Amino acid sequence: ELASEPADTDEFLVSDAGTLKRIDYSLIKGITGLGHSSVYMTSDTAISGTSHIQPSEGMGIYNAGVAGTGIVTDTTDGNIQLDKTGFYLVIFQVTGNNTSGEDEFNPYIATYDGSSESNRGYGYVNVKSSGAPDSFTTTIHAIVDVSNTSSVKFRMKYAGASNITLYGTGQSVTSMTFIRLGDT
Repeated sequence: ELASEPADTDEFLVSDAGTLKRIDYSLIKGITGLGHSSVYMTSDTAISGTSHIQPSEGMGIYNAGVAGTGIVTDTTDGNIQLDKTGFYLVIFQVTGNNTSGEDEFNPYIATYDGSSESNRGYGYVNVKSSGAPDSFTTTIHAIVDVSNTSSVKFRMKYAGASNITLYGTGQSVTSMTFIRLGDT
């Protein structure tokens, strides 16, 4: 009887057409502790220039997993930190409108290590305030290896905005979602 999950190096015996073989548990175990978490804007925010969304602009956290499964633990200074290493599908959804003229806006996913950024996924939006459409939704995806939770933090970045208001309603209208796919 097993009272707890076996260690990765524990071996099992399997029969392969009558031949007994040993196999490490790490080769047959499934994905456990799948984390799912989102950071979202809680209110509409006018943006301009190049920066990243800050907690002062209204950030909420929604965790569908439990601690230790890849959930968001911190958003200090707009640096989003996860609680477990692994490969993550990162989805950045941006919804907003143009308040005047024509604007080109570039939302992107960036990681931050405490001193420098790396772009992981990049989008492009061109909107006009007159005629259709003056509002937009765009979605950017990236698969990122979070090899260290202290040095791989995420930012909801944007560049080139001058007349853009991002929508935030307390739901995933403008949000970054993290789905843990597996170990690094």
